[in-house]
Amino acid sequence: MTNKSRKRFAYPILTALAIAALYYPVAHFCEKRTDTFTIGAISSNRPFEPKWQTHPLSSDEKKEMETALSQKYRYFGKGGQCYAFFSEDGQYVIKFFKQRVYKIPLWHHFIPIPYVFNRYKEKKRLKRLDKIERDFFSYKTAYEDLPEISGLLYVHLNQTQDLNKTLTIIDLLNIEHRLDLDKFDFILQRRADMIYPTLTRLIDEKNKNRSQQIIDQIVNLIVYRCQKGYEDWDPNVRTNCGLLNDRVIKIDVGRFIANEKMKSKEMCASELIRVTTPFKAWLMNQDPDLASYCDAAVAKAIEGL
Repeated sequence: MTNKSRKRFAYPILTALAIAALYYPVAHFCEKRTDTFTIGAISSNRPFEPKWQTHPLSSDEKKEMETALSQKYRYFGKGGQCYAFFSEDGQYVIKFFKQRVYKIPLWHHFIPIPYVFNRYKEKKRLKRLDKIERDFFSYKTAYEDLPEISGLLYVHLNQTQDLNKTLTIIDLLNIEHRLDLDKFDFILQRRADMIYPTLTRLIDEKNKNRSQQIIDQIVNLIVYRCQKGYEDWDPNVRTNCGLLNDRVIKIDVGRFIANEKMKSKEMCASELIRVTTPFKAWLMNQDPDLASYCDAAVAKAIEGL
């Protein structure tokens, strides 16, 4: 091979290597700027699953949903399961699922692997299927069986053809995207204020009565959920509870597990102590009297079981 031929052969390879070397930092930069959100990240082509269908909306629910979806939503942040967007009027939040946590990776389908790794491959596949079963069960349960404590307005877990709603969302780069909501999995929730900042403000205002009411509501929420027969794998009051129209609700409703044992006095009492212990520790630093009140509220609730 002549020098000229070698150069002609090397140029495409060097070009490809240069493109590959640039791809990763550019992709990483873009992901960082958008907080990993893309339309592809929330898109799914799963087949219709009847068990994820929810009850038809009442006329009042339809009216509120019309109000909620008639405005634009701006990116707020992400959690372990969803990307969240807040409505322009600040009253609602729409959450789109991170589909990558449910999808079977493409290499599972197209890249042959040694037989010895088949068990690992199957284990990964079943883990993804189990996750979507648990998560979607929790969201449907929160919507249909625990509406008093979830603040959910609507849950959409299947692709449909009858919503006929196009929603404009705005990402971190201030780019607008128009979504045909029939084609996306999402939940629509009334927006709540976080518990800790609210209590901090009330403590500063020396509003002890309202602070005590919130503590009582937190305790009552835990009792209510237990008596309905559900365990909560992520009950953190700091991050997952909020105030909606002066009522304590669960903001993150993706970790409910059916467990009839929670209805027993022993399990409910244990759950009350488990969930409120870090909350009381925080209260102790803010207002020791409120921490004592929380102790008394928990004891009273256990006595009444």
